[in-house]
Amino acid sequence: MKKSTSENLATRAIQKFYCQRFLETTKLDYMMAGHPSIAHWVINSIKVDDSEHDTHFLFVSSGEVTLKSSNGEFLLREKCFAAVPGNFSLDGSGLILVATLLNYTGLFTIGGPIEPKGRLNYIDGCSSTVLINPLRRGEPCLNFLYVPPGISQTPHTHHSLRIGLVAEGSGTCQVDEGTFKMEAGTVFCLPENKLHSFTAIDNSLSIIIYHPDSDVGPTDDSHTMLNNTFVGKKSAKVLDAIRTK
Repeated sequence: MKKSTSENLATRAIQKFYCQRFLETTKLDYMMAGHPSIAHWVINSIKVDDSEHDTHFLFVSSGEVTLKSSNGEFLLREKCFAAVPGNFSLDGSGLILVATLLNYTGLFTIGGPIEPKGRLNYIDGCSSTVLINPLRRGEPCLNFLYVPPGISQTPHTHHSLRIGLVAEGSGTCQVDEGTFKMEAGTVFCLPENKLHSFTAIDNSLSIIIYHPDSDVGPTDDSHTMLNNTFVGKKSAKVLDAIRTK
């Protein structure tokens, strides 16, 4: 990605927790992570013209912007999201999270706005929604995490990098460096295997989180179309003779 004149380019150690208010356009380089990624906090506009083989996961924190890519021109409003393979540009008035997985071609997707709470039970009373699903098991996804008021998560880790943004509410994130305030517009990066927990005190906490990998999703041996195709009473899943090789 080429940086604009207003961009503050920062390369951070993978082991360090990053947490800041969304105050200026910033790029963070996580090239040395297990799933090499780039984080951009974008204010109003950005043009990416050297990223043909990458896929970008976008979330509009506030305002609205026009997205242009090879797929066309689209208006993204507040709390909407997208997956954009290849080069693109944003222009308008807004704050946008852009998390990029290098050397991965995803499927162009637009969705939103996010719902008040997650659809799936998570941990400690929290819930989540997969906003952009992995196309295949192991591939990236974009998630929404909801932490109800008065909830403090059990400290935990993830095997891969997490890039996130607080969409609504307020609370804290606890890591070994200390306790960090989380409020609407706060952006953060959790390095691999970083012990952390989110707490919502008086208000709930709604967070958008990019995962560069997943341990769920369809595979060649198990997906909805295959599993629900029947010859007689047998699923095509167990009929090797007709399975595409």
